[in-house]
Amino acid sequence: MGEGPFLWFAADDRQPDYGHGPALEVQPYEGEEPPRPEELLSALLAGPDQAGLRSPFPRGVALQQCGWDEERPGVFLVNLSEQYGALADISLSLADYSIVLTLSQVEGVEAVEITAGGRRVSYRSHQLLSAQEAVLWDELADDAS
Repeated sequence: MGEGPFLWFAADDRQPDYGHGPALEVQPYEGEEPPRPEELLSALLAGPDQAGLRSPFPRGVALQQCGWDEERPGVFLVNLSEQYGALADISLSLADYSIVLTLSQVEGVEAVEITAGGRRVSYRSHQLLSAQEAVLWDELADDAS
C-alpha cells in the first residue's frame, strides 16, 4: 500500500470487477504533513480524485465540528451535518470506516465517535469505532485461492 497517510474511500460500484475485492480503497493524501485530523476530514469529505473510487458520504455532508474528547484519551469526536444521519446498513459502515481508517493514521487516535447534527446515529450497535474492527480483506477468500 505504500507510505501514508491515505484517504479511505468506497470502491466505485460502476467498476467491472466491483464485488470481487475490497469495499474500501485508498488514495494518497496530498496535503501538509503530518496532517491534522481536520485536514484529513476536509480532504475526505471533498471526495476522491482517483479513478475507481467514490465518496461514501451523502451529498451535502459537511464537517460541523471535530476535536479530542477531553474525558476519554485517544478518542477523537467528529460531528457531521444531519445528512450523515440518513445513512444506514452497509452505506453507514462504509462511511464510518472511511472516516475511522483515515483518522486512525493520526498519532494518538485510538477510536472515533461520529455524530450527525450533534446526535448519535442510532443504527449502530456501538458508538466508539476503531480501525481494528474493520475487516479489510476476506480471509476466507484468501484461503480459497
